[in-house]
Amino acid sequence: MKGSVRNAAVAAAAAAAALVLGTAAANPEVPAPPAGASSQVLQGARLYQQHCALCHGAKGRDANVFPRPIWGPGHDIAKFGTARGLFEYVQLLMPFDDPAKIDDAAKTAIVNYMLVRNGNLKPDKPLPPGGDQTAIR
Repeated sequence: MKGSVRNAAVAAAAAAAALVLGTAAANPEVPAPPAGASSQVLQGARLYQQHCALCHGAKGRDANVFPRPIWGPGHDIAKFGTARGLFEYVQLLMPFDDPAKIDDAAKTAIVNYMLVRNGNLKPDKPLPPGGDQTAIR
């Protein structure tokens, strides 16, 4: 029962966020990855726009719902320590409205895109499935 109540609350919060942000904010323009980015990073940018930007902002820091920066100056992702730690968090809890709606390969691509945006990985370096021990600084 608790799971269904949580799922209903999560769905309601996501719907409220979409209403607050409006249609234009639902598909913000995510900055393109740097030239020479791997196909995984390119996929991660597309998936970030589809599944993450609504709550976290197109630039990882400009959202009304969760305005704390997730990459760049003052970011929150360093608390996960490594690419694998960040992946494990994303795997369990993101996207907020339904963590099961995207698979682990997609979540790995999103993590790769985030770490490229944060300067932890070179854009041409793909992550292995589930991330690795790349330190997040």
